[in-house]
Amino acid sequence: MLRDYTNKTNYFYLTGLLLFISIFWGCETIDGEPVYTGEEYFGFTTDKWLLYKVDSIVYDDFLGEVFTYSYEVKEINSAFFTYNSGEKKMRIERFYRENDQQNWRIKNIWTSYVQTTQAIKTEENISFVKLSFPVSEKKSWDGNIYNVLDKQVYTFSDVHKPYELGNLTFDSTLSVIQNNFLTLIGEEFQFEIYATKVGMIYKKYVDLEKEIDGTIIRGVDYSYTLIDYGY
Repeated sequence: MLRDYTNKTNYFYLTGLLLFISIFWGCETIDGEPVYTGEEYFGFTTDKWLLYKVDSIVYDDFLGEVFTYSYEVKEINSAFFTYNSGEKKMRIERFYRENDQQNWRIKNIWTSYVQTTQAIKTEENISFVKLSFPVSEKKSWDGNIYNVLDKQVYTFSDVHKPYELGNLTFDSTLSVIQNNFLTLIGEEFQFEIYATKVGMIYKKYVDLEKEIDGTIIRGVDYSYTLIDYGY
């Protein structure tokens, strides 16, 4: 007698569907325990400030020079507001100064918000999907799905790992690998590290064009390093 795969297929389909609904819509496991999504890594709360040290190297092929810059950036989650679509968004006020002897000057305003399974940040009017929930090792998604840029696959790495950054210690962090492309004539390497209840604590961005012998022709190499934060 031939086995009836149709009934078994329906059974597994319905079981999987119920499990999916239970986890992602009910935010509970089968036994009623809340599902840990990892939203705390985005630091989506008001009255929080983050102070970064920014180090940047610019290779200018037009002038044939290399420029180095170092300054500080402070980001303040100032207030929630409701957007036209009904989404609750965060207003992020960003300030900069060359050193701690100078007064802060306004740099720009960014925004961020959290959907059911995504954390989105709008930088210079470009929206990026920074995190995808629930967080898990090697999980990937398109970070550019809400902008006009080419598809860019982001991937989680080192999820729920402790991390030391200068004088700061974090019990639980994760890395988001945004780009890792290396050839004989180019290097594109971008990643961010997030700490639970804090948000981004480190960012590295490298985009360089090189000669075959490794000589850098043009490009930029910069980093954001968290040096202090508070509420």
